[in-house]
Formats: sequence, C-alpha cells, structure tokens
Amino acid sequence: MAKLSHLAHRLYAHVQQAKLLPRSASVVVACSGGPDSLALLALLLELRPLLHLTVTAAHYEHGIRGAASIADAAFVQQFCAERGVPCLLAHGDARAAAAAGGESLETAARRLRYAFLERARLRAGADWILTAHHADDQAETVLLHLLRGTGIDGLAGIRARDEARHLVRPLLPFPKRELAAYCRAQGFSPRRDATNEVPDALRNRVRLELLPALLRGYNPSLRQGLCRLARLAEEEGEALELWAAREAETMIVRLPAGPAHGERAAHFRLIEAPALRVSVARALPHALCRRVLRRYLRALGRVQDVSFERTEALCALLSGTTGQCVELPGLIVMNDRGWLRPAAPAARTEPMASPRIENEKEREEETDHDEG
Repeated sequence: MAKLSHLAHRLYAHVQQAKLLPRSASVVVACSGGPDSLALLALLLELRPLLHLTVTAAHYEHGIRGAASIADAAFVQQFCAERGVPCLLAHGDARAAAAAGGESLETAARRLRYAFLERARLRAGADWILTAHHADDQAETVLLHLLRGTGIDGLAGIRARDEARHLVRPLLPFPKRELAAYCRAQGFSPRRDATNEVPDALRNRVRLELLPALLRGYNPSLRQGLCRLARLAEEEGEALELWAAREAETMIVRLPAGPAHGERAAHFRLIEAPALRVSVARALPHALCRRVLRRYLRALGRVQDVSFERTEALCALLSGTTGQCVELPGLIVMNDRGWLRPAAPAARTEPMASPRIENEKEREEETDHDEG
C-alpha cells in the first residue's frame, strides 16, 4: 500500500474517532472539480484500502456557466478516468427550474444537485453521499445563522452526518487552505468557479467581505472559534434532544375526539390526536419545554420546527386557561382542561387533514456552500 499523505492520515483519524464511515462502506463523492471536492475525492482514494471503501464520483452540471461548466464536467470525468473511478454525470437547467418554481437560482441549483446526488447514490448502490464542506464553510454558516437570528440548533451549523439524507461531511475540521495546499502538493489543477468570487449572494458577501474584516480587525482566530461553537452547540443540542425525547414520551397521550370547553367552546371541536399534559410540560425548564413542544407538534404531523415566536406562544398557552388557543399554519392548538389538544372549527364536517406546519428553522440546505 502506498504511503499516506499527512492530510490523509489526519482524515483517517478523524473519520475513525467521529465514527463517520463504517468499514466497507460504499460512497458517492460529490465532485465539482474545485479544490475542495477534488481533495476529498483524492483523499478517499488514498484511504480506500484502509477503510475498504467503494468510491463513485458524481458531478452535476447546472447549465449556469455555459462553456465553463461543461469544461468542469469534462475535467471531472477525465480526472476519474485516469484513476479508474466510476463517475456519474448529469446535466440540468437551473435557470428554467428557478423560473418554474418561483425560487432563487441558488435554491433551484441546490435542489437539483441534491436530487441528483440521491439518484446517483441509489444507482451506485451506495450507503452515503460525501460532500466537501470544510471548516471555512462551517464558520460562514454559523456567522450567517447569527446574522439571521438563531438558537442552539442553528449555531450547530453544518452537521457532519445527516442520516435522513444519507450525507456525510468528513472535511469539516479542515480549513480550505489545507485542501488547496494538498491539491498543489499532489500536482492537481482544480477548476475555479468565478461566481464564488462575486459578492452578490449573502453567503458570498460573508465569505468575501464580512469574515475577512472580522478576522483582520477583531479576532484572527475567529474561524476556529466559530467551528468550536458549532461543535459545542451540536453536542449540547443533542443532549437536550435526548432529554426532551424522554420527557415527551411520558406526557403525550392520544385522546379521542370530543367537544371543546371554555369560553370559545361553541366555535371549536377537539379532534382525535395526540395531546400534551399541561402540568408536566409547564414544570420543565423553559429551554427543555420548547423542545418538548416541538416534539409534540411533530407527533401531530410532519413538523420539523416552528419559529421562536410561535413556540413561545405555545409555552404561554401552557399557563393559559381552558378554551384559550394558538393558531398555527394549518393547525389550532387549544388548552382544554389540562391538555394541549388540536382543535378544528365547529362548523367543519369533513375530516381534518394531517397538519403540516411550515418549517422556519434555518435549513442547512439553504445555507450550505456545496461542491458537486
């Protein structure tokens, strides 16, 4: 076996310590041809004998940058062919998708790319999709979330592992400069996406203007500090979620449909659904109570999260009286004789659909800087 590079040694130690990949895993590597994703692919090829990996590359060409993005795709195909790596390639039209969906070009491109990567994973029979997010991306994400306003979960930034989407980001501890230096040492000539150097989108402005200004004028170690904050927030958030799950299990009970009570009883009826015991929830520490309430909302439908303001309104409802309610998108939650319960207008005769509440949490996919 060839001698490992210094960076490959460090990546191997990180993957093992964080348990990011099991031995003999099959992975699809998102590869744009830029220095970050090229380094990731090459490092995994170095580690392939140690981890017994099956590696497939995947490249999505968005149709945004014309001849330059066509050349990127050809570069990735050639890079893979020279190393005997299977390469799955797809072309798309992100501009047309954005116009059709009424979304930004960045959002459309991201949606198309992740959809392709999941198709590529299934086609390759792979376990995981690996992306080249690194420490600089993590620092930018945490800073973006701070600018927009966030809680502990948002401070966790980009997660190293997203099991729901089969995503692993093994390069999060490594800064971009190390990945670029690795490419130079290996003699690679990565592709360059000029759109990343234009301060138009908010993330680009943070990367090109705000973060450099903070590094120069306030704290030259800010990147490391933001990454450390993300790691601590993720670990402490996971601990709170575990605690919340245990508490929620003891206080959520499914109750039958019935009449509402209190001053507004004539206007509502209670529907058969999970109910939350008010007295127990109200006694919890406030931070834990919020998480229990979010778990309760998930028990009522396909809920990821709701805004801070709406969660606070539900917390206040715990201290309310019978008949008081909070209206959320597609859902009415009522305090009824010691329980939080979903209600429907009394005049409604058809069954109420499973509630779906808008997710207002900073979605990782809306702030990720992706390669591939």
